[in-house]
Amino acid sequence: MSIDFQITNYLPHFYLIPLNYSLALGPLLYLYVKKTTDYSYHLSKRDSIHFLPVIIELCVHIIISQDALSNNVIGIETETYLILMPITQLLAIISIITYCIYALRLIKTYHSWLKKNYSNNDAYSLRWLYRLLILFAILWFLLVPYTFIDYIIYNFQLDISDYYPIYVLLSIITIWISAEAFLRPEIILLEANKQNDIYKTNSSQEITKSPSEEILTKASWLKEQMETNLFYLNSELTLKSLADNLNIHPNLLSKIINDGLGKNFSDFVNEYRVNAIIDKLHSDKYNHITLLGMSYECGFNSKTTFNRVFKNITGVTPIYYKKSIKSTPKKD
Repeated sequence: MSIDFQITNYLPHFYLIPLNYSLALGPLLYLYVKKTTDYSYHLSKRDSIHFLPVIIELCVHIIISQDALSNNVIGIETETYLILMPITQLLAIISIITYCIYALRLIKTYHSWLKKNYSNNDAYSLRWLYRLLILFAILWFLLVPYTFIDYIIYNFQLDISDYYPIYVLLSIITIWISAEAFLRPEIILLEANKQNDIYKTNSSQEITKSPSEEILTKASWLKEQMETNLFYLNSELTLKSLADNLNIHPNLLSKIINDGLGKNFSDFVNEYRVNAIIDKLHSDKYNHITLLGMSYECGFNSKTTFNRVFKNITGVTPIYYKKSIKSTPKKD
């Protein structure tokens, strides 16, 4: 905008103001994701190392500014700009894509932990951020051909308007991520600090041997408890709350579900909820209740979660399943 509006005609030394901090974008995104996915994490002095490349960016700006002042031209018209800016831009692309990859891994680990600890986990999901980060990384990667074509074919002489399509898209995604992060309620898992040891254990745990006879026995006991006490009807059921109800440690409950039943906590609980809904659909007693009403009665807390889970377990949507059983005899 400063170039298009020729601000330097009114403020000759406007170009001396450092406006570009692209090497800070990657670390900022990564640290935001790290803090969001790990409630116990706090920024420390060690994290400042992520921003050391920004010093390089500022040094490049100073060198270009000095060259511009000595030759009485604006920064983009100097030889140093033509030499150093493509390198800085390439470093920014590498930095942002690398940090996005690490951020995406954090989100995947976090989602894996959610499934093991929360039955209705959509409220805490970061799928919106996962998708935006992928799109953000792709757009920055598209700057690579832009930069190479400009630098090799056009000797870095392409007009700023030639970059507008990708710059506008990058701006939209950057503002979108910022707005979403600001407007959404901060994701606080109330048991995050208490469950931090479970998070670390479950995120790296691998089943290396068959479950013991004791675990299999406890798994059968757990299923009986779920069927008898109907714990799954509680839409706020978590691994810890279920463990408290059963008077066992959350770590042991997690092991019983993972090893003894070969499932994660979310799938274990939601299977009971889906089966309860299916039973209602086969009974005339519940004809007056809508599918959404049944889902709430059986422990789901949102239509989106209900539809997604039901289809994952049965292979069809709730509406399709309901239609398919209309012609079949129903229970009394």
